[in-house]
Amino acid sequence: MQETPTWGAAMGESAMVGESAPVVLVTGSCGGIGKVTADLFAKHHYRLALTDLDLDQVSEQASRLAEQGVDVEGFACDITDAHSVGRLFDRVIDRFGRIDAAFNNAGRGGGAVPLTETEDDLWHACIQVNLTGTFLCMKQELKIMSAQGYGSIVNNCSILGLHGGASAPYTASKHGIAGLTKTGALSYASKGIRVNAVCPGLIDAGLGLKVLSRPPEVVRSLIDMHPMARPGTAAEVASAVVWLSSPEASFINGHMLSIDGGYGCH
Repeated sequence: MQETPTWGAAMGESAMVGESAPVVLVTGSCGGIGKVTADLFAKHHYRLALTDLDLDQVSEQASRLAEQGVDVEGFACDITDAHSVGRLFDRVIDRFGRIDAAFNNAGRGGGAVPLTETEDDLWHACIQVNLTGTFLCMKQELKIMSAQGYGSIVNNCSILGLHGGASAPYTASKHGIAGLTKTGALSYASKGIRVNAVCPGLIDAGLGLKVLSRPPEVVRSLIDMHPMARPGTAAEVASAVVWLSSPEASFINGHMLSIDGGYGCH
C-alpha cells in the first residue's frame, strides 16, 4: 500500500524544517492568487520555488519572503516554451533536490468576445498559455514525482472549466485543464501522485480584478450568478490549494474543487 510521504505527516510540525521541509513549485507566483498562495505555503513551512514571466518581479517576491526566513528561490520562465520549462525544472531540482507539490497557477484571460468575433491570435494565445503551459509543466512534474514515488499537483482551472462561458478561448482552455487533471490523476495514481484542480468563480484578485472593473451593471449581473452574492478572495482559493497539496487530502485525486459561492448549483 502506498504510504503518505513523511514530510507531510502533520502540517506545521517541528520536523518540517530545513531540508526535510516539503518543496512546492508555484507558477504565476506574482499574480493575485499566486502571491497569496505562495505566502500561505510559506506559513505552512514549505520551501518555495516561485516562477513567473518577469524576473524582476519574481526576484522581488522571493527576496521579500527570504527576509522572513523562508527558504525560497525565484525563477523566470515562459510556460508556453518547452525549452524554458525544461530549464526551469532543471534549476529547481538543482536548487531543492525534489518537488513535493506543485500549483500550476499561471494563466491569462480571454475577454468576453462572441466566438464568431474571436480573433485567431487571441484563441492561440489563450490556449498556449492556459492549456499548453499547464501541459508542459505537468509533464515535467509528473516525471520528477514518478521518480520520487510521490507528489501532489494542483491546477488552477475555473468554474468555466466546468460550465459554459462567454469567452470561447478561455472556456475551452479551462475545459482542457480539467481533462489534463483527470487524465493525470488516473494515469499516475499508482505512482503515488495525486492531481487535483481548484475551480474558482469570480475572485477579487488577479484576472478577476479586470472583470470587476467592467461597467457596474455587468459586474452586478456576474456577482448575482454567485448565490453568496459576493466575489471570492485569493485567500479562499489559497486555503483550498494548500489543503489539496497536503496529506490531509491524501485520498482526494482527480477532483475539481469549485470555489464559487454556489455558482455551480444553478
